[in-house]
Amino acid sequence: MAAKIIVLDNSINTRLLWPDSESPGSNRYASDVLSQANDGGVFHVPTIWHYEAAHVAAKLVRIGQVSQASAVSYFEQIALLPIVTDVSSHANATCATFALSIQFGLSAYDAAYLELVLRLGCSLATNDKRLRAAAERAGASLFLSTGSDGSASPRSA
Repeated sequence: MAAKIIVLDNSINTRLLWPDSESPGSNRYASDVLSQANDGGVFHVPTIWHYEAAHVAAKLVRIGQVSQASAVSYFEQIALLPIVTDVSSHANATCATFALSIQFGLSAYDAAYLELVLRLGCSLATNDKRLRAAAERAGASLFLSTGSDGSASPRSA
């Protein structure tokens, strides 16, 4: 059986460092996504993902939301995830990602995730409402999380 491929938006792994106290659903969704690694899932990310992870951690440390030790522990945790960095996403930034950014009103950073999921034909895991809406409009598949009522849907952020 082939590994399940999921494009991992930074809004998911960030929940390991800084759970959202205002949106427990987004925390559960992130946990469901990350648990796919235990079932043989593989996360694909655009090259920008690494910079975003470092940026969010640095910002949270600077504003006193998390300690530097917590940030280091977070980096150790995400290093254990089965992550494949898609180097082609970098090459596509000037054309395909730019076009998606314009078409769907996304930042180029968010459009990189959309470009990757469309190119790979896999599911996108994100807590970002704007990116999720753009993915739906583009016809991309979203990672679905099974809710407590047994329904499957992306959790609201």
